[in-house]
Amino acid sequence: MKYTKGFRKTLAAYSSGAFGHDVFYAALSTYLIMFITSQLFNPETTGMSQGTSTKMIAIVSLMLFVLRFVELVIDPMIGGIIDNTKSRFGKFKPWILLGGGSGSICIILLFTDLGGLSTSNPFLYIALFILIFAILDVVYSFKDIAFWGMIPALASDSEKRESVGVFARIGSTLGQAAVAVCVVPIVLFFSKEHGTESVIGDKHGWLAFAVIVAVVSFAGAVCTLIWSKEQNSALRKSEEKTNILKVFSAIIRNDQLLWLAVSYGLFALGYVICTSFLLYYFTYVFGDASKFALIGTINLVLGFVSVALFPFLSRLLKGRKNVFIVGIAVMLIGLIIFWLAGKSLTMVMAGYILFFFPYPMLFVCVLLMLADSVEYGQLKTGTRSEGTTLCVRPLLDKLGGAISNGVVGLTAIWVSMTNNATPESVAADPSNLLKFKLVMFAVPLVLFLIAGIVFIKKVKLTESFHQDVLGKLSAKMGMTQEELLNDEQQDSDEVTGEDLPAPSR
Repeated sequence: MKYTKGFRKTLAAYSSGAFGHDVFYAALSTYLIMFITSQLFNPETTGMSQGTSTKMIAIVSLMLFVLRFVELVIDPMIGGIIDNTKSRFGKFKPWILLGGGSGSICIILLFTDLGGLSTSNPFLYIALFILIFAILDVVYSFKDIAFWGMIPALASDSEKRESVGVFARIGSTLGQAAVAVCVVPIVLFFSKEHGTESVIGDKHGWLAFAVIVAVVSFAGAVCTLIWSKEQNSALRKSEEKTNILKVFSAIIRNDQLLWLAVSYGLFALGYVICTSFLLYYFTYVFGDASKFALIGTINLVLGFVSVALFPFLSRLLKGRKNVFIVGIAVMLIGLIIFWLAGKSLTMVMAGYILFFFPYPMLFVCVLLMLADSVEYGQLKTGTRSEGTTLCVRPLLDKLGGAISNGVVGLTAIWVSMTNNATPESVAADPSNLLKFKLVMFAVPLVLFLIAGIVFIKKVKLTESFHQDVLGKLSAKMGMTQEELLNDEQQDSDEVTGEDLPAPSR
């Protein structure tokens, strides 16, 4: 299928934005807690007592957990605010700019000791940390919801929307992989002290990492702002002003959105719990943190291949729903192999490959199904709520990240993987490794199983289901489906050359 020049430019810009967005997300959800538990309150470098250090780590971990839970109420409201935004740049781009700029400043501050306050006045540090993190949480929510909420605005028909989802996921996968590959080398390169077995680098290295993350993230946001282009179809012109009651009504009355949210929420929580422990696993269980760079390489290569294969596998398995089901089954097998791997690098890599490879595809499945649920909700409620509907996935991801931060922080204390711990000190008590593996592997396995059962039994958002919804909407609005989806602003110049990935029908 050939796309217009404007749409190709939109795909490139949006995937660049997704790259920067997930560089930021990876740093915030995975490596901030590593910085806090291993660097910020380390008795060896701060002079703090072991008891005070443990207490401070526990307080910060719990605060992160609590703050993210507040988003359960805030994020739908943010989605409603975005839906009501009117500007010459559209309703999404102003929030992407605000969130990208403000968030970049905040994440740099969080990867510091705030001028030495973490040791000179720990409780003042915690108060300021909570304030900065709360600000970051709000502005990031605006950017996150606005960014992913653009998908239904960039394309309405299934083929174009799938291309948007595929390109966005390629960008985000590469962003996450780039962080996993580069975090340790960057921290070590900019550190004055390379640290110990369990403490990677020093505060200078972690600050440099945060600055690079902030710059890359903001640059991606600017690309999206300048070169992506929203549709102006009759389908989107039917939007109404959203109030707070309509925000929650749009979610509650959309049964497919709710069931998909339950399934994806459980799945995302299991995934992020396991992956948040990866650096701990290589440091304290496998005993060689340098091998963690292999994870980034695997993510980079397999992430790209996985997303590129999505249209083919979707066709082969007869739809996105089957891709999701098969993908979860493969991830479960990988999780079990990883669990049993111990110090065998071959088994660790084999298990992780099976665990990770389906994930980018499953993300695309959920992303496209959520986008399709916009029209389903419009049919059921009479109101089109792009921001409100698409806020659900970011909300669930951030909630999963919050819970995992709490789980990781408290588990690290529980199994003695904080501060000056070494593989030998952790292994000295065999129960430490048992408890660690139960949290890292058994908990996600149970969550994946429940998520799969809910998805199979309750989610109906297939491609043919969406086509039926569009047919009913066009009939309801007294026009043909082609008229409903026509984009009046679309660039008509066809582009010659290689076609973009799109599913065959």
